[in-house]
This record gives sequence, structure tokens and C-alpha cells, in this order.
Amino acid sequence: MIDYHLHTSRCCHAEGTVEDYYKEAKRKGLEEIGFADHFPLDLLNFTPPVRVTMEGKELPEYIEEVSQLQLKRGNPDVKLGIEVDFLPDREEKIRKQLAKYPFDYVTGSVHFMGNWDFTNPEVACEYAKLKDEEIFGLYEEYYHLIEKVIQSNLFDITGHIDVIKKFGYRPGKSIQHFLEQIADLLRAADICIELNTAGSYAPVNEFYPGIELLKLCHRKKVPVTLGSDAHRPAEVGRDIDKALSLLKSIGYREVAVFKERKRLARSIV
Repeated sequence: MIDYHLHTSRCCHAEGTVEDYYKEAKRKGLEEIGFADHFPLDLLNFTPPVRVTMEGKELPEYIEEVSQLQLKRGNPDVKLGIEVDFLPDREEKIRKQLAKYPFDYVTGSVHFMGNWDFTNPEVACEYAKLKDEEIFGLYEEYYHLIEKVIQSNLFDITGHIDVIKKFGYRPGKSIQHFLEQIADLLRAADICIELNTAGSYAPVNEFYPGIELLKLCHRKKVPVTLGSDAHRPAEVGRDIDKALSLLKSIGYREVAVFKERKRLARSIV
């Protein structure tokens, strides 16, 4: 099957080269893989407290390395993707940057609220300082950013769409209205989500998105793709079989694949 969310050591918080990930995918019999390393934040004029992406000068090298793998024949087929941090008020800068490169797909994700990388385990302790109403406010702010991701018309895939739950902190109040709004916006924008298996290895211990949002997306006919969010070669394809079983049980019969920013479908029946 496919795995459309692979990183490399270039992002400074992963291990291995594109060739290492390719060899592991081949060993595991994957039919198609996509690299989606983090787009250089310096090209978006953003400097996080800790470096979590390649630098702009490395981007051509990353593209060349993946392009060389694409020349190989047989399984796995290789796609050139990128994961871009959505930063409010930088939409036009993101658009201009993406137009320069021959990506097969672009994943839009939210990792930052201001300068806080709320997905970084090293600062997860910040959640414990918050009261329940503050946790709810955090979810509200996060999903407002996800709405902007969806409506920006910049991305092909929305990455780990409910990653705000990563460390297991959930508000006491219902967030059902957030989820329904997100599903409606996804359908209206005709944008794909990923079923990201990395959440099973975070404190929350469940895929991104959770079953409730995934069912809403199926009901709204939102397309879905698959990704392990591998940060080490051994994680390539991790739990993709479980993700496929879950999709089938909900009613999905195909997953999205991409080429030159065009979405296609691959049957999973």
C-alpha cells in the first residue's frame, strides 16, 4: 500500500536519508511512498525557538535526492511531497514559494501557535499548567487555524488534522461543533486529509484523526490518504495495515494518491 508522510534527518528531529527510507519501504513491500519533509521556515521568514526544518539552501538538495529515487523502476513508486507549516498572514509568501518547486503534493499542517511548537515533547509540560477552560481555548484556537489551512487553497492534504490532542489533554466541554465545521469545510474545499498513524505512539494513543472525525469525513465524502509520519526508517509503513482496516470498516473504498499536484484514487477493496 502507500505511505505519504516520510521525513529525513534534514528536518533536525528525524534520522536517515531518503535512500534509507526507500530501502525500508522496498523491504516492506510498499507500492508507493511520498516524502513530506518540513519546508524550510527561513524561506517563510519565521524563526522557531528550536530548529525543526531544513534550511532554505538545503531544499534543492532534498528535491534532487527524491528526484533521483523517482528514476528507479518498480515498487515503491516515489512521490515528491513537502509538509508546510501554516503561518497566519503568510499565505501569499507560502503560495509564491510553493510555485517555484515541482512537488507532487503539498501537506499543510499546524505546529505553531505564535512561537509555541505545541507538538514538541520538550515543551509538553506547558499543557499541565493550563486550566480546563484554557485547554478548551487552545483547541478553539487550533481549529481556527485548521479552518484557515483548509480555506487557504494552498494545500492538497491537511496533515495530522487533530494533532492538538497529541499529549492526551482534552477539554471537558464538547468540541463536536469544531469537528463538524472542519468536515464541512474540507468537503467544500475538496481537500484531502491523511490518516496519520503516528498518534498511536504519542501519549494520546490513537490515530490522527480520531474515529469520530474520520467518520464525519467519510459521511461528507472527504478524500483520505495514508501516512506513518516516519521520523526513522524503521517507522516506514508503521500501522498502515491497521489504518487500511479502519478505513474499510468505516466505509472508505479508496485512498488518494497524487502526481504533479493532481489527486488520483487507488482502490483499497
